[in-house]
Amino acid sequence: MDVAIRGDRASCLSLQLGPRSWLFAVARGFGTIDGVATAPATLARLRGECERRLRGERFRRAIDRPQAAATAILGVLSRVNGTLYARSAAHDDYVTAGCSLTAAVIVHGHAYIVHTGGTAAYLAHKGEVNALSGEDGLDEASQTILSRALGTTSSLDVGVSSVAVDSGDVMILIGHRVRGEVDRRALIAHVEEAGTNEHMLVIRFDESDRAFDELASPVRPEQAYPLAWTIRAGVAIGAFLSSLILATAWAR
Repeated sequence: MDVAIRGDRASCLSLQLGPRSWLFAVARGFGTIDGVATAPATLARLRGECERRLRGERFRRAIDRPQAAATAILGVLSRVNGTLYARSAAHDDYVTAGCSLTAAVIVHGHAYIVHTGGTAAYLAHKGEVNALSGEDGLDEASQTILSRALGTTSSLDVGVSSVAVDSGDVMILIGHRVRGEVDRRALIAHVEEAGTNEHMLVIRFDESDRAFDELASPVRPEQAYPLAWTIRAGVAIGAFLSSLILATAWAR
């Protein structure tokens, strides 16, 4: 696969978990955690928790199996969420920090999208663009009011969707969701208009990344999972993204 990142690299995460297992994420937040902006603080804790658990055989086995890997990452995020909530000194009546996060767990050609807040994920497949994450916010003029985000409550509240990726598919993780109907032109316009202010991570899959087993399927809709558990530079990524999406259409 090819990966490109644009914008604040501390707000994007690319981590190889196993021979054919990857974790990608983008984050956008408000407030601080221990004096560090919430988004990079969240991704640093996510990376650290994954690396810590990778020292154990049980976690290494889990992240090599598609559905087990998704469950394992939910456990990691639950731990991270609890830490953020505790370190921000927030409580039920007053939230001091929060983080929108969209993460993609890629295992043997299967992608599981874990999402909360105002970030987003899209998949370009055969020239068509599909949203992989739901809407967790209400647009109010120039602001978005979030209905959920990491670190705002003691329990994890995320949505999960899944899709089998194919050779030539392009996945886009982005700091702000595209408003209105999403198609190829709308997505490219959003990226170009935002310029370097929009941080994003683009993944292009090749033949070795595709799924070949019985789990291969179209996009499965997002499901809610409220849990009570306590690279290449992208300066010209708008043109890069446009060429990749167009290439998926031409290649078919």
